Amino acid sequence: MEKKIYNIVAINPGSTSTKFGFYHNCEKVFIENIYHKKDELAQFGSIQEQLSYRKLLVENRCACNGVNLQEVDAFVGRGGGLLPSTSGVYCINDKIIYDCETAASGIHHPALLASQIARQLANKYEAKAYIVNPPDTDEFQDLARVTGIKGIYRDSHVHCLNQKEVARRYCLEKGITYNESNFIICHLGGGVSITAHRKGRMIDSNDNLIGDGPMTPLRAGTIPAKKIIDIAFSGDYTHEELEDLIVRNSGLSSHLGTADVQEIMKRIEEDNDEYAKLVLDAMIYQFAKAVGECACVLKGDVDAILITGGLARSEYIVRNLEKYVDWISETWVMPGEWEIAALASGAYQAMTDQVDVLTYTGVPVFRGFHSLKYHL
Repeated sequence: MEKKIYNIVAINPGSTSTKFGFYHNCEKVFIENIYHKKDELAQFGSIQEQLSYRKLLVENRCACNGVNLQEVDAFVGRGGGLLPSTSGVYCINDKIIYDCETAASGIHHPALLASQIARQLANKYEAKAYIVNPPDTDEFQDLARVTGIKGIYRDSHVHCLNQKEVARRYCLEKGITYNESNFIICHLGGGVSITAHRKGRMIDSNDNLIGDGPMTPLRAGTIPAKKIIDIAFSGDYTHEELEDLIVRNSGLSSHLGTADVQEIMKRIEEDNDEYAKLVLDAMIYQFAKAVGECACVLKGDVDAILITGGLARSEYIVRNLEKYVDWISETWVMPGEWEIAALASGAYQAMTDQVDVLTYTGVPVFRGFHSLKYHL
């Protein structure tokens, strides 16, 4: 019997682009990344107001690439804006749409448009609608949640979709099982998440979004708390300006005026810029420290260190990171981001009953330690 071909459109809106792809089962037909100029998005008062604009772009560009949307079997989006959930494939229900529309997670990022675009297109063209491993996935062990202030907990903000896809591909290549293996996975990009994966669960990680862990090309990472308090009460920044500094205009950008590693490498190699080298090396050093923390979390039982994301294309970064961490375990490099492929794969697995399709309830997987004896 001839294998059925499922037509799948995968959608991943970002801060400066809308990326989408068309797949036959898990085989890529094309991927397109539409970049948005600042003035294009500036006309919208909020991210939510961009919904119709971005949905129409996906429809039009699919048509330009010869895709008959009437023949699409599933639209799948990245997800975002949800309350903490387990990993997996979810059908897009009304509760997902409501939590995306209202940014229930408290994080306003264009990823929250993905579910809405997928659902609207699926309704229009009578197809399935899914999200896969949303960025709100939370698989932390309880030990990872506790901070030094009662009632304040560490949240899971990890590049779940890309990390789990890279782990899946590594396991296929090595003939091993993700749910029986331990990995440290480093997603290195504008944001960075370095995560301990134990037997199929992401049990600990730095926070990719809100200033935790290593500095990145754009983010501050961990800053001594007293110094942040001093800045916050200096009168030099509003709340929004300080958040923007920490999350979007710190790291390499703060030190060197650019987050472009290629430009920084040119300064180092051609201009002998010693400060640029110091800052870049410091970022790599901080990556390595985060890997070491994960190795401790896994008690030294690490099958491999997987390095992915845009910065994994930099031979300088990868080579120098490996010098710090290769004593822990072998390293395996898979540059770039694989979210679109991961979305298509998840939708295909759902439609072929290879995975159970989950139902999002809006009940967070973690709500505090109120049930523990002596907590109060």
